[in-house]
Amino acid sequence: MQTFAYKEIRTQFRDHDGWVCQQVLSPGTRDMVFFISRDVRGKKETVALAVSFDEEPSVTALSAVSASHKGRNALKAQYLLVPKAADISAVPNEIQVLSMNAFGFVEGKLVWLTKKKNAKHYAQPEEPAKAESAVPACEPHAA
Repeated sequence: MQTFAYKEIRTQFRDHDGWVCQQVLSPGTRDMVFFISRDVRGKKETVALAVSFDEEPSVTALSAVSASHKGRNALKAQYLLVPKAADISAVPNEIQVLSMNAFGFVEGKLVWLTKKKNAKHYAQPEEPAKAESAVPACEPHAA
C-alpha cells in the first residue's frame, strides 16, 4: 500500500517540477508522513503531507511534525492524502485533503479500486461476422 501512496504523491508533486520527497518518522501513529520540498528562485518551499488509510483520518501525525516548522522555516502548506469516500469532516480547513485514485471505501471496507473485480466494465456487444458469397475475381464482360 505504501507503494501506491508514493505513486499518488508523485502524481501531485512531480519530479520535473523540482519536488523532492522525504519520508520522516511519524510520532505514535501508523500514518506515513513526508516533507516535500523544492527550490523556487533561491528559496526553499516545503510542504508536509500525511498519508492515512483510515476511514476517519486523524491529523495527529501531521500536527506533531508540522509543529517543528515555525517562523523562518514555516511550511507553505499541509496536505492529507486519504482514500476516496473517507470521512474528512474532522479535518481542519487549513489542511488540504487529496483523494487517492487507487483506494477507496466501499460499504465501510477499504478496497483497491483498480482491481479488476472493483473496476467498472462497459462491455460492447459483438456483432457476428457476416459470411458473404464468394465472388469470382474475373467476371465475363457482356459484349
